[in-house]
Formats: sequence, structure tokens, C-alpha cells
Amino acid sequence: MIKLYGIGLSNNVNKVRYCLNYLGLKYDWVQTNPIQGENQKPEYLEICPTGKVPAIEIDGLKLFESNSINRYLATTKNSPIYPTDAKKCAVVDAWMDFVAIHVAHALGRVLFNRVMAPMVGEQVDQNSIQAGLKFLDKYFPILEKQLSQNAYLAGKEFSLADINLLAVLDPCELAQISLEKYSHIIKWRNNLKAQPFYQQCYKDYTQFIQEMMNAKAGTK
Repeated sequence: MIKLYGIGLSNNVNKVRYCLNYLGLKYDWVQTNPIQGENQKPEYLEICPTGKVPAIEIDGLKLFESNSINRYLATTKNSPIYPTDAKKCAVVDAWMDFVAIHVAHALGRVLFNRVMAPMVGEQVDQNSIQAGLKFLDKYFPILEKQLSQNAYLAGKEFSLADINLLAVLDPCELAQISLEKYSHIIKWRNNLKAQPFYQQCYKDYTQFIQEMMNAKAGTK
């Protein structure tokens, strides 16, 4: 049995959920809330020494880092979403790294300062917001060009690179990041959001977050 530790707020956690759903793997969902410090408990640190989410336990293996988890899951299932051909695999890895290192980092700066910082009472850094938006203005056109020439991010076939990007873009609306200039990204994104692996998590990430926040406010 697979145990997945994390919280639905986390795009990295949801990245793994998408992969598990797509591969048809059943798992136990163990809510682990960093805001409440559940990721710093000794028993969790034995699974994930970095104290971050997600982490999984599977067949005696304790594994952390979302991209590594997804690569392992796809490999053990011999799934084409992570090819065995060295050249195809390298292309998937390149786009996964591009999204994780560049797009996710830039988008995260905007998301943290526009959404998370006000929620936890931290000071908003406008310079960080502007830097993040500037980087996205540089990186979104690269994604747009790639998706204008290919059905999926790494080429003709759906791959882990698409799962990666889909999760990273989930909070765009929440962070007031517009994709309206990028028609091919929008088309690609809407297609994947309609797929069962996504819908099994929620109909829409922004709607899910809003409902969660409303429910929390109602408990006060």
C-alpha cells in the first residue's frame, strides 16, 4: 500500500496525486499540514528528513521530492509517461527541470507574496512580485511556443512534464497571474484539467481553495 503525505494546498503534493491517479495506483492520503507543524514531527522526519511535503511510503521505500517520486512511480509501472528511451527521457527531464527550476520558482514568488504572506501575517515584498512577473513574462512564451508546435510539453506524447506544469500553473488565478496572452497554454491546460486524473482531486484548484477558505472562516 502506498501512503502519500501532504496537503491539498501544495502544488508539489498535487503533482504526485495526479501521477498516482493517472497510473491507477491506490493510495492512503495522510494529511500532513505544514502550517500546523505536522511536517516537523519526529515520525514524519524519519520519512522525509527535509520536513517538506510530499513524501511517500511504498513497499518499504521512503521517498521525498515530488519529481523523484513521480519518476519512480512511472518507472515501476513501466508507463510511457516517463520513457525508457534515453533520448525521449532526456527531453522529458529537460522540460520537467525547466518548469521546476524556472517557472515554479518565479510563480511561487508571486503566489507567496500575493496570497500566502497576507494569510500568515508576513510582510508582502512587492519587489519579489515584480521580479517573479518579469521572469514569467520571459518563460511563458517559451512554453507557449513549445505547445504551439506540440500537443504536449515534451512532444507528441503526454508525460510527467505535463503533470509537472499542470500542477505548477494551478494557482495562477489565485495569484492573479493572467494566461490570456497564451492561447496554446490555455488550450493544453483546459484539456488536462478535464481528464479523470485531475478531476479525481477536484474540479478546479481555485474553486477548491476558495471552498476550503470559506469553510475555515465558517468555523470561527
